[in-house]
Amino acid sequence: MPENEDYAATITAPAFARSEGLRSLLVRLHEAGPGAWKTDREARALIEFSVEKYRRLALKWDRDPADVGHAVFVAMQGEWIRKAHDPWAEITTAVQRELKAEATAERLLISTSKARRRAESDFPRPVRASEHEEFLFDIIGEAVASAAVDGAEPSSPSARRAARVLAALGWPPAIAETVVEYVVARLSALGDRGRAFESLRRDEGIPAQLDMPRRQWTRLLRLLLGAPAQPGVPAPRGLLVRLVLGESTDDLLADDDLVLEIVAIAPGVLR
Repeated sequence: MPENEDYAATITAPAFARSEGLRSLLVRLHEAGPGAWKTDREARALIEFSVEKYRRLALKWDRDPADVGHAVFVAMQGEWIRKAHDPWAEITTAVQRELKAEATAERLLISTSKARRRAESDFPRPVRASEHEEFLFDIIGEAVASAAVDGAEPSSPSARRAARVLAALGWPPAIAETVVEYVVARLSALGDRGRAFESLRRDEGIPAQLDMPRRQWTRLLRLLLGAPAQPGVPAPRGLLVRLVLGESTDDLLADDDLVLEIVAIAPGVLR
């Protein structure tokens, strides 16, 4: 007998690891009725086998390997899988499509069903905002610097929209615009979110002019810039980054926690 790991694997692998064996199992489960998937030991083994089989594919798209189990189960219910020339090949395609749709939905802040319908099917590997958070703040800062050079008010689309969100929830528009522009300008000058946060947190000028207590001012900075990063712990995204990532005003106003925080720290509320 050849002492070869691949050969040994083909000997010890379950029958459903091959397309014909998979087809036979799926036909049997289909004929046994819906309850068979809950009680059949081979069905459970098939899902566990599938999760391991597609683990690397899940990690490629930054998904939890456990998510594969659901995608596989849904795909295996289709009659087209049982009749396919190569069921495993069809399942691989279906799982890959689902993982890409989920990753794309998260990246573009849209629903998974909408991501599946998008015409652009070949997206690059998604990049998480936490991997390049400072780059996102650079986008805001560069827009501010560019506007200042052109002689315009130091503003950016994200800053203007952030001010509108605050104003929509009871902030006086003039105060909302002032604090957002001030924070973005400091961010642009320092070029680093952490340094900007600490500098602004110690700032006494603007909070005093706006009659904002220190606690209220610090909460506003967390709201706009996100909480200070800690080793190994992803920091919650601030309002400015969420806007850069493409969230609409309606998306933000649908976030109950965000709305409650904006209302809670509005001028005149905290004293």
